[in-house]
Amino acid sequence: MPERTRASGAAMQRLAPRDPGRSFYGMAAEDPPTGARGRPGGARGKPARVGRLGLGGLLVLAACARGSAAGPAGPRGEAPPLAEAPERSAAAEAGASQGATSGRDAAPVALEGVTHPGCFMLLELDDGPPRWAGEQPCDQRTTPASTFKIPHALIALDTGVVTDVDALVKWDGKKYWIESWHRDHSLRTAIYESVVWFFQGTARAIGRERMREYLVAFDYGDAEVEGAIDMFWLDDGSLEISPQEQLRFLAKLYRDGLPRAQAHVPIVREMLIRPPSSYESRMPPGTPLPKVHPELVFSAKTGTGSMGDDAVTWLVGHVGCPGREHVFVSRVITPGEPGTISPAVIHGLAALDRTGVLRCEPE
Repeated sequence: MPERTRASGAAMQRLAPRDPGRSFYGMAAEDPPTGARGRPGGARGKPARVGRLGLGGLLVLAACARGSAAGPAGPRGEAPPLAEAPERSAAAEAGASQGATSGRDAAPVALEGVTHPGCFMLLELDDGPPRWAGEQPCDQRTTPASTFKIPHALIALDTGVVTDVDALVKWDGKKYWIESWHRDHSLRTAIYESVVWFFQGTARAIGRERMREYLVAFDYGDAEVEGAIDMFWLDDGSLEISPQEQLRFLAKLYRDGLPRAQAHVPIVREMLIRPPSSYESRMPPGTPLPKVHPELVFSAKTGTGSMGDDAVTWLVGHVGCPGREHVFVSRVITPGEPGTISPAVIHGLAALDRTGVLRCEPE
């Protein structure tokens, strides 16, 4: 389990929900759709679309991510431990005041000295263009899989579908491929454990039109919400996003630049905090963990999907250091079925280690 770090009063005030005095209620989840495979998702066979820059290739993705293989967050209903969130740097705040669009139109530049088998992208929120490394295109869209839980949580909170991040929703008793899903969950624990059935319930409650309106406002990938409302980001789903677009969304999320749901951004950012060591079980046994700065605040979400004979994995997130912040994206497409081991986690953490970002080293 992640280590708990005491958060300062200032940090917790920044992360707290904007309206703590309101009355809260939980949302009852509905049954997941029938016909799905034992793991999240269903049939395969949807060709992936290509990003706006036109790099080609066919990818067919399926299933949703196992967000955490680090074990259950704690006893039933207990929130996972969270670390302290960093104070906003002056330059990052300036980026928000400029509309959080810095780097959106800047051409990515090569990240020297970093190897990656997929696409790795890194953006310092204070300054500079996005940087990239890797052997696979960064502008090609695929399913977001469970990385979609980040905007999904914002939408559920802003629409009032979920009003208390710690309110438990009863498990329906169905069996899934991840043992930690077999209990009641709150929004907080559902993000930590990447519980698909919980988010399928919130998707049905949000509805197609509201979901689409938010995704268009967020400029989130192709913003398509077609087919089953509780499957559109999973198997054969219409929603697709590229690593470049993921990086752009994360930059707006951490620059306070989203045009909607901004009041709920602090609590969602808080729920994403977890140390890199919490992903140890997503790497082969014996893989050394990267060294981190003692004041580092690491936030991330995984995603895992399959398509045809290929597996697609994601690791996206934010790294906070004293006076400096980065957002990053790691995506890897590999032959074979997806499993517990995540190439995106392995090579994403390695790239962050190689750049010195996790140690908060100056550039």
